[in-house]
Amino acid sequence: MTQPPPPPSVYPPQQAPGPKTSGLAVASLICGIAGVCTCGLGGIAGLVLSIAAMRRIKHSGGELGGRGLAVAGLIVSIIAIIVGLVIIAGTGAAWFYAEREYDSVQFRTNVQVLCQNAISYSAVHDGRLPPPDSWPDALIEDGLITDLHFLADPADPGAGRAVTMNRAVALAETYDLARASETVLFFECGPGSPLSGGRDLLPPAPRREGGYVIGFLDGRARLMTPERLDHLVWSPKPG
Repeated sequence: MTQPPPPPSVYPPQQAPGPKTSGLAVASLICGIAGVCTCGLGGIAGLVLSIAAMRRIKHSGGELGGRGLAVAGLIVSIIAIIVGLVIIAGTGAAWFYAEREYDSVQFRTNVQVLCQNAISYSAVHDGRLPPPDSWPDALIEDGLITDLHFLADPADPGAGRAVTMNRAVALAETYDLARASETVLFFECGPGSPLSGGRDLLPPAPRREGGYVIGFLDGRARLMTPERLDHLVWSPKPG
């Protein structure tokens, strides 16, 4: 008597386990994503990990998987590094511009203070401005300034005094007060320039964007482009 066939199994046949996902591949993707938020630093780690993951997967004989994750980690890491470089370059340029702008504002402010001190000097000296050949000593003697360090160009403080007096204005007996805002009193000069002189003492080219720093008889200082210099009053006419 033949035995009846065994009943069919209710369990599906066991399948061989698939390859294990590479931990390096997962880590490379995580680092690449994090690199976007860390100016590319995480992207560098992700790039190294993704390359290492693809090599291990290739030589694992099928035991490791996750090549897609490693490739994704590689792409995201490269993007993160590029984004980081752009951010760093942009930040550096902005910092450089801000530093130059700060130096320009500081120097302009110092020249303005000098003009106001010279005007204060004239108020107690019968309307006479400080002597053109000794104006630093005159202002120091009256307690209006203490030294000339603040008149150095912040962009090149080691070069010393970077301001000179308009000699023609200093020696003039009267001025056209209606044009005080255009009458040059002090202006920036090159290193080693005399204490006073004419516009020929201006540097050959402006040292900052916007033009030369010029201080006026109304006590203000402004940036003036080379094209506007001819419209200023360098030799005042009696007013």
